[in-house]
Amino acid sequence: MRIVGLSGSPRVGGNTDLILQEALAAAKAEGADVNLIRVSDYRLLPCSGCMSCFSTKKCVNEDDGESLYQEIVKADGIIMGSPSYFQGITGQMKTFIDRVGFLALARGRKDFAEKVGGVIAVARRSGVSSTCNQMITFMTAVGMIIPSGGRVFAIGREKGEVAKDQEGMDSARHLGKMMVKTITVADSLRKSNNSPHP
Repeated sequence: MRIVGLSGSPRVGGNTDLILQEALAAAKAEGADVNLIRVSDYRLLPCSGCMSCFSTKKCVNEDDGESLYQEIVKADGIIMGSPSYFQGITGQMKTFIDRVGFLALARGRKDFAEKVGGVIAVARRSGVSSTCNQMITFMTAVGMIIPSGGRVFAIGREKGEVAKDQEGMDSARHLGKMMVKTITVADSLRKSNNSPHP
């Protein structure tokens, strides 16, 4: 079982990275292989809306989009995290959603279908709800499963400050555990549905 934490923060080692690592540590304690991926480590050009991917099944942009797409395809679960920038996700996360989301739709909505997904938003004070909603909307659009406790809100501004938000950190740990449990149940149901009936 592989769970990826996808950080949309451009700030290395910031609050979003920190709380994602907390969620991943909880998932790892439950037996999952985990990995933190930072979107800003990849060269991603914005989607131009050319729609050519619907006929060619690939993006015209020559960048790291396909390699990032494949990293997500290999995962059983994805936890997306973003700080709130002006009440919404960062530009990095928006570019990821546009590029990966369009490709997923163009390729028949199957690559992420029934993967398990959760989201974490960090803000100084406001914007966590709308930030989470943008990421949740992406996940439902590509057919992912959202577990109980699948949205985490956390407060923090300066690096490391999110660790003082006990409720936020506890919620992130709960999300990590629920990711593992939900993936396990989803796998069992798939195996049951694929088994030959008497």
